[in-house]
Amino acid sequence: MIKTILIDDEQHCITRLLDLIGRHPNTFNVIATCTTVEDALDVVPKLQPDLVFLDIKIHERTGFDFLREIPEVNFKVIFTTAFDNFAIKAFKFSAFDYLLKPIDSDDFSDSIIRLKGELSQSTIENQIKNLFNNLKPEQNKIITIPSLTGFETLKVEDIIHLEADTSITHIYTKDKKTVVSKPIKFYEDLLDDTVFFKTHKSHLINLKHVKKYYKGKQSYVVMSNDAQVPISVRKKDEFLRRFD
Repeated sequence: MIKTILIDDEQHCITRLLDLIGRHPNTFNVIATCTTVEDALDVVPKLQPDLVFLDIKIHERTGFDFLREIPEVNFKVIFTTAFDNFAIKAFKFSAFDYLLKPIDSDDFSDSIIRLKGELSQSTIENQIKNLFNNLKPEQNKIITIPSLTGFETLKVEDIIHLEADTSITHIYTKDKKTVVSKPIKFYEDLLDDTVFFKTHKSHLINLKHVKKYYKGKQSYVVMSNDAQVPISVRKKDEFLRRFD
């Protein structure tokens, strides 16, 4: 059983979570619910949960305040939020799970499936560090990539290009290739489209790493790692406009 604490300032949201949790018998043991950051800071260290469902806005404070002030984060976190697109993008960069309110039962079930595959990973402290970094617009973004043994991080500015391979994506930096079990569309939506450009249905490039462009029947670019990436005919004019 997963020892679970719910932190939310709205009782109807706690009730909804309890209802969804009740549909997964023998999975959760809800050991407490908290409606303020102060209550959570008192209760969580004492009860040592495995999992915390954490609201973003809690009265005049936030779930981020809770994470900053808790002495040790040794539990998994699933954020719950009704808004805040900027925070949601930070969650995606940092590989945190989140649920949009009102919480859909299918989304909840999907989160639980992912959770069961991650409970043994002791990666939360670095994830939170990356999350706080990604919540600062002025900072260089760090993307967190889950793996079977934990996760690794990449600076977004170091990503040269990405290549689709059915439902997985190859991410290329200067020194290595990282394989991620997410489609390239996930990264197309996540990464800044003023910097990253989809040259082809299977290729997404960092425009700052373009070294050379070759025109012709099959135009292509040479990237800073010397990789050749094709540019489809329908993308060619838009690509060239980026360098006007």
